Amino acid sequence: MITVDDVVHVIQEEAGEDILRLSGAGDGDINEPIRETYVARVRWLIANLATALVASTVIALFGGAIEQMIALAVLMPIVAAVGGNAAMQTLAVTVRALAMNQLTDSNSWRAILREMKIALLNGGTIAIIAGLVAGLWFANPALGGVIAAAMIVNIFVAGVTGVVVPLLLDRLDQDPAVSSSIFVSMVTDSMGFLAFLGLAVASGLVTMG
Repeated sequence: MITVDDVVHVIQEEAGEDILRLSGAGDGDINEPIRETYVARVRWLIANLATALVASTVIALFGGAIEQMIALAVLMPIVAAVGGNAAMQTLAVTVRALAMNQLTDSNSWRAILREMKIALLNGGTIAIIAGLVAGLWFANPALGGVIAAAMIVNIFVAGVTGVVVPLLLDRLDQDPAVSSSIFVSMVTDSMGFLAFLGLAVASGLVTMG
């Protein structure tokens, strides 16, 4: 006989396992041998290091622009942090839905469109707050407008990436809980910096050289 408690227990175990895989922490057993834990974690840290170089390359392209306005360097971590958090929210929900078979071929596009709408709402809200704070902080309304626009772009990209990447990996018969976060972080960081610094140049706040 299978009781409701048995089903709930299995669901909780699966959810916990997916969260640990999502973080690259292996099985999460504190009694696991150090060598096995090390191997499980370090390979994803190395992969993350490689993908982080993509974001660093984007920053390097705008090195001259950053030197002209120190405020850009001050605000860049905010753009990356908020975009990354938005992506992880969507990613966690998507991986859980895949694990529980709530996401199928028939409703994938509906899920993507739903996350797009949520991302636009979140992006608009954060853009207003960040734009006002940055504009007042640096007494530069144009800079406030730039970071506001960048926030909308980055959070939208984060929302779309957070649902599309695990869906794509799942369609390719790869475990989305294991490698999604690496690719999602690369896209959100790179696009966040590109949007922010690119808009700063396009608006005339700074120049490339």
